[in-house]
Amino acid sequence: MACGPSDYGGIAAATDCTRKSAGSNAPDAGCQDALSTSLLALLPDDSAHPNPIVTKPEPASPADKSGFTLLNPTPRLLMRNFNTDRPDVTESPYTVDAGHFQAEFSFAEYTYDHGYGERTNGISVLPVNLKLGLLNNLDLQFVLNPYQNILTRGPSLSYRNSGLGDAELRAKLNLRGNDGGKAAFGVMTFVRFPTGSDRLSDHHVEGGLILPLAMQELPGRFDLGTMAEFDLDRNDRNDGYGVDFVHSATIGHELFTEKLNCYVEYVGIAPMRTSRTYLVYFDTGVTHALSKDMQLDAGITVGLSRRADDLTVFAGLSFRR
Repeated sequence: MACGPSDYGGIAAATDCTRKSAGSNAPDAGCQDALSTSLLALLPDDSAHPNPIVTKPEPASPADKSGFTLLNPTPRLLMRNFNTDRPDVTESPYTVDAGHFQAEFSFAEYTYDHGYGERTNGISVLPVNLKLGLLNNLDLQFVLNPYQNILTRGPSLSYRNSGLGDAELRAKLNLRGNDGGKAAFGVMTFVRFPTGSDRLSDHHVEGGLILPLAMQELPGRFDLGTMAEFDLDRNDRNDGYGVDFVHSATIGHELFTEKLNCYVEYVGIAPMRTSRTYLVYFDTGVTHALSKDMQLDAGITVGLSRRADDLTVFAGLSFRR
């Protein structure tokens, strides 16, 4: 879920009360002040290095990083390459270095859907994923949708839902390849809390398990990311729970310069006792490394199945300190 194109579409996540995205999560006033300070401190420089969707970590360091914690931060010289869970849906298996902070957010996400006699236009403002490195291979994440506005027009009735979206608390544990190697694997768990306004939430606690895998240096200099996710969600009638199986694959490649990368991705959502039909999405986008610690991104998601949101467009920024 990504905080970004919010895991699998902003409107789908709000109206179906499903997870995304991410995609792809808003800072409060204090966080916004911190963001402004961070942006000034992290002005673009010429030291930016390749930053594809599936990010290559630095070569394995001879230093032992296992002793670094939240209270004993990893020295900047030993930090791995900057990597993010956005803008694609597929989560990254890499964690934030111990004692460091990372923010990943969309400036805005616009979603359009037309089907079954209704047209839906929605916008999500500043969905954000805030991350904190606890150990060398463990980080804690807080995902928030601070404001959503969804307008639905039907043949005889139109209505609007707006306000705060549901919040998530997530933890990611890297099991392999965090600081080097051609493959990396991790495990993530999350709990979603019913903080959303009125019809933007199903008003029940939900959760899930995510298994991300990344592979680098494939033939043709491509990178590959895959993900298997099991979401415990409320069903359409909101009278019980079911499971949604989210599966995705993303391929990234350098585009013209090492600072600019692109990706294409397939995302499927298979319902298990949630009374939903199978949803299929295709998305593509680009990332641009402004520095070793800051990245811009933009992308588009297209629904390929009838009940999937037709279109989602987004742009965002990620940085770390």
